[in-house]
Amino acid sequence: MHGEMAIAPRLASGLASQIRIRRERTGPLLTDREREVLALLAEGKSAPEIGRMLFLATSTVKSHLAHLYEKLGVSDRAAAVAEAMRRGLIE
Repeated sequence: MHGEMAIAPRLASGLASQIRIRRERTGPLLTDREREVLALLAEGKSAPEIGRMLFLATSTVKSHLAHLYEKLGVSDRAAAVAEAMRRGLIE
């Protein structure tokens, strides 16, 4: 181990925990379109309404919603909005 620096196991474990916490706090990277869909979702718009507003097919909006749910680790609209607010992605 000449020239290399070892990290104590206890320190490495704490460091890994901090990295995970910070990654969770900042949240997943959302695309610009996903952010637009999320903002409209938070306003209570339905998928067809969002589609009309953004000139997208309803199926495309639903695809964006599915990606949002996956990235936020949720399974429905209300949870998506709540989680996005918790992470500071929307106000």
